[in-house]
Amino acid sequence: MTGDRVAKNTAYLVAAFVGQKLLSFVYFTLAVRAVGVDGAGKYVAATAFTTIFSIFIDLGLANVLVRETAKFPEKATTLLSNVLGIKTILGTVTVIATIVVARLLGYPEETFLMIVIASAVMVLDSIHLIFYAVIRGYQDLRFEAIGVVTGQLVTILSGSLFIFALHLGLPFLIVALLMGSTWNVLWSSWAVSRRFPIKISLAFDPVLVKFLASVALPFALAGIFSRVYSYIDAVMLSRLATTAELGVYGVAYKLTFAFQFLPMAFAAAVYPAMADYYVHDRKKLGTVFSTSLKYLLIVVVPLAFGIATLAGPIVHTVYGSAFLGAVRPLQILIFSLIFAFLYWPAGSLMNACDRQVRNTTVLGVTMVVNIIMNIFLIPRFGAIGAAISALVGNIVLWSGAMLQSHGLAMFSARRLVVTAGKVFFSGSFMALSLSLLRPFAPLMLLIPSGVVIYAAVLTGIGGVTVNEIQDFIAVFLQRRKKISDVMANGNKV
Repeated sequence: MTGDRVAKNTAYLVAAFVGQKLLSFVYFTLAVRAVGVDGAGKYVAATAFTTIFSIFIDLGLANVLVRETAKFPEKATTLLSNVLGIKTILGTVTVIATIVVARLLGYPEETFLMIVIASAVMVLDSIHLIFYAVIRGYQDLRFEAIGVVTGQLVTILSGSLFIFALHLGLPFLIVALLMGSTWNVLWSSWAVSRRFPIKISLAFDPVLVKFLASVALPFALAGIFSRVYSYIDAVMLSRLATTAELGVYGVAYKLTFAFQFLPMAFAAAVYPAMADYYVHDRKKLGTVFSTSLKYLLIVVVPLAFGIATLAGPIVHTVYGSAFLGAVRPLQILIFSLIFAFLYWPAGSLMNACDRQVRNTTVLGVTMVVNIIMNIFLIPRFGAIGAAISALVGNIVLWSGAMLQSHGLAMFSARRLVVTAGKVFFSGSFMALSLSLLRPFAPLMLLIPSGVVIYAAVLTGIGGVTVNEIQDFIAVFLQRRKKISDVMANGNKV
């Protein structure tokens, strides 16, 4: 892939992540304000439940399809046809299993209806995921970027029409998701069949299916572990606590992980450089890894300290006084974001160095720890217990990834610790300043004030330089230099 193509694809990917996350956050905010705490709990229960089951439709096939299409574009039609054939079977079985398990768990009729509708969303999402995977194999992310953003817009417009104009019931929030997913299937299928030399059909070649299944297994395990870990807390809350507890937890969770696109986009941007330097220059690989940790730490610490300090005004302003029960879970969850951010460089390093099994092992251990924590804490502490479990889980995830990636890249741990100390000092100073200013200033003034205070302190004590800030921006915007130049030849930690 040429440097220009990498730059353009990175820009498309970042723009899609930002746009989709922003629009998703807007839709969720509008929805929960309209339906209240109990309605939010039912909505979160339905979406979380089906999201866990959705991994069993894909089982890593999308990742395999990207890779194999990139290697053998002339076989794209055959690969796509057989993957669609496999998914026809997996989708049917998964939908039946989802509905049966939901019924056995005794969900209320309204929630059960929402799960049934969300099962259709799950299938449609799986279909357009495969179409976009083929397009990724051709190294062109424009169509996916457009589809992701416009699909979210369709969801917002549909949901607003159903809830605010027509005053329809709670299940129509899920119907709005169905509309957005339907649009993405139509758009992605058009792009695949009209813009690329591919024909859409169903096939089931036993030899090829066996190959795809064997290659997809590591991706499938990682996907299952990650998906269960990410959503099992909401499912367990729906059965072990009240719907209201799940509603406030869903708000805290959404606010916390609305920023997850930042490390995801950053990891996508630096991953090719890591893979290249693993083969050709281990010293530069260490620099890329340590610099990634530093940049993400600089971003996430003020987010965590600032949101924890201003959690009350933020929840009240965004969601209303009915959701003030989300403040304490948010204050706990937001610190888990630090470890979630720092996991991405370590996870990307293991994948780039052909250590996918290690990464999968870390995800599996994290999933087990999280489930055990939730079993013990949710019945006692409700949403706060789920938040504590998420925090512990992310600490385990990051710690395990760092241990498993030890020795793959050479970098100075001492310098990283010194940098972390400066960043945490600056974040703490900002939080203290915001606490003192909070009685005298509105939220819209406190937020930029916190940014200025943090940046001034961090720059003043030598935690970051102007050149490093410019390089951080360049990683996303691809200005002047390639990612490998920015990350490997810039200022070291």
